[in-house]
Amino acid sequence: MKIGIIGFGRLGKLLTKNISRDATTLVFDTNLDLNILDEIGSEAGTLKEVCECPILILCVPISAIKEAASEIAKFVTKDTLVIDVCSVKVHPMELLEELLPPETEILGTHPMFGPDSAAKSLYGCKIVLCKQRVREEKYQNIKGYLESHGLKVIEATAHEHDKQIADSLILTHTIGRTLMEMGSKDMDIDTKGYRRLLKILETVENDSVQLFRDMNKYNPYAKDMRESLMSSLSKTLESALK
Repeated sequence: MKIGIIGFGRLGKLLTKNISRDATTLVFDTNLDLNILDEIGSEAGTLKEVCECPILILCVPISAIKEAASEIAKFVTKDTLVIDVCSVKVHPMELLEELLPPETEILGTHPMFGPDSAAKSLYGCKIVLCKQRVREEKYQNIKGYLESHGLKVIEATAHEHDKQIADSLILTHTIGRTLMEMGSKDMDIDTKGYRRLLKILETVENDSVQLFRDMNKYNPYAKDMRESLMSSLSKTLESALK
């Protein structure tokens, strides 16, 4: 099996490294580090060459999905399965449906892990699958492959995914970014609770501000979460001052 990957950022590198153990991978990025690519057993390809692979994984930022879909549309065919790995699902799924040829298959995924949390192994990590436009046999083969490598597969619609992720991942990133803004750090006089709170920083400090902004901009349920958080925080502070 030959798998094409567009995007060689932090997640792209992690996925390429793991997939290259089982398949031939071909990577396209405008800024490729060929030394790293060689170390993990992959190869560079042109955009056309990568798109000619039967499975094409888009490891690009949420805000770049539209441009990526437009660029690959002229190369993908009915034999191509396009997979995205964005941390929102409604937005990319709608764009891929709109911009790709109607016969091209589409599968939405969200690996619930990253280079920090899965540095040693993917075993036990979660991945969400959103069936969009993919043949059942191919979908089951992919699901079985993921489960055989120890991943916990969660099946959901794009809207189910985005609603839950707004109240989990985006909330976590919001709290983490707030702690960063406050300059929170280790102190001699602290508590176990405070140290647990600082653990959130490990989740978000290596992720880009662009990811944080994109999740809030493109997740249709993020606004509700923000309003709920602000309302709850206001009530908590009012209670503290009574």
